[in-house]
Amino acid sequence: WDRRYRHMRMHTALHVMSAVIKGNVTGGQVGADKSRLDFNLEGDVPAKEWVTEEINKLLAVDRPVVPQWVTDEELTSRPELVKTMSVRPPMGQGRVRLLSIDGVDLQACGGTHVATTAEIGRVECTKIENKGKMNRRFIIALA
Repeated sequence: WDRRYRHMRMHTALHVMSAVIKGNVTGGQVGADKSRLDFNLEGDVPAKEWVTEEINKLLAVDRPVVPQWVTDEELTSRPELVKTMSVRPPMGQGRVRLLSIDGVDLQACGGTHVATTAEIGRVECTKIENKGKMNRRFIIALA
């Protein structure tokens, strides 16, 4: 259970990071010890200290993490609900699951998450890697 719970905390923390860093997500990986998101970014890349601070500001408020559902048609009409460029949400069953973090994030996601952001604790952006002309990898760990 401990490993699964760490994955749930990390996965939810990645949602918060995707709200902090303004860019399309080009890839990601959830792990028990570290996790990452890759972003297509134009212009200046934020410093890891800033990313850490901004994520933890949002995590300092205990926010509910709640699944919601939308129809395939609604998802198609609201492209902002799909942040990843690499994996499309599963459509064709009539509805798609969204994950809502109150006041922070709303996007299509079928993964496992914690019930509130208070369960995540603090995180640290440990590294930012250059993965191409505009592609940057942000790695986080639970603090």
